[in-house]
Amino acid sequence: MAQFELTDTIREGAKEAIRNIQALGIKVVMLTGDHAQSAKKVAQAVGITEIYSKLLPQDKASKIKEYHQAGHKVVMVGDGINDTLALASADIAIAMGQGADIAISVSDIVLLDEKPLSLYDAFKLSRRTFRAIKENLGFSLLYNMIALPLAVFGFVNPLVAALSMSLSSLLVVANSLRIKNLKLKDVHE
Repeated sequence: MAQFELTDTIREGAKEAIRNIQALGIKVVMLTGDHAQSAKKVAQAVGITEIYSKLLPQDKASKIKEYHQAGHKVVMVGDGINDTLALASADIAIAMGQGADIAISVSDIVLLDEKPLSLYDAFKLSRRTFRAIKENLGFSLLYNMIALPLAVFGFVNPLVAALSMSLSSLLVVANSLRIKNLKLKDVHE
């Protein structure tokens, strides 16, 4: 008697990517339509401890709704037709580039290279971008809190005020350009 077992192939770098994402303080959960035994093997191999298996597409979307009701932000990563409802329900939907067209069309982000570490890079880059936005708002607020009252009460020459406004704008642009010049190696820090 012969016995066969089909298992999913784990993408290279998946375990490292999940470990790095978890190190950022992000909870990683597996929602899958696979049988419990198959799901458990894959989850153990990549370091995921919370698994929900044998889920239909609407079950995945319901699970995301539960996380929303508990006050969580949800990022869903998927690539199949069966992931479409869950992707559409998530706060941020990420599809793999070779995934089903419908999954790609409802996603906010598409990872073209299909590398799990690119998902980690996306998290790090988004955090760096958000930090730059907060810094830029802080720079602008600080400038306006200092410069506007001084200009209104006549303590600042209009030419100096115009020049300092330009310098303030250049500071914000330069801070934003730091994101563009960020090397992927720096993203992994």
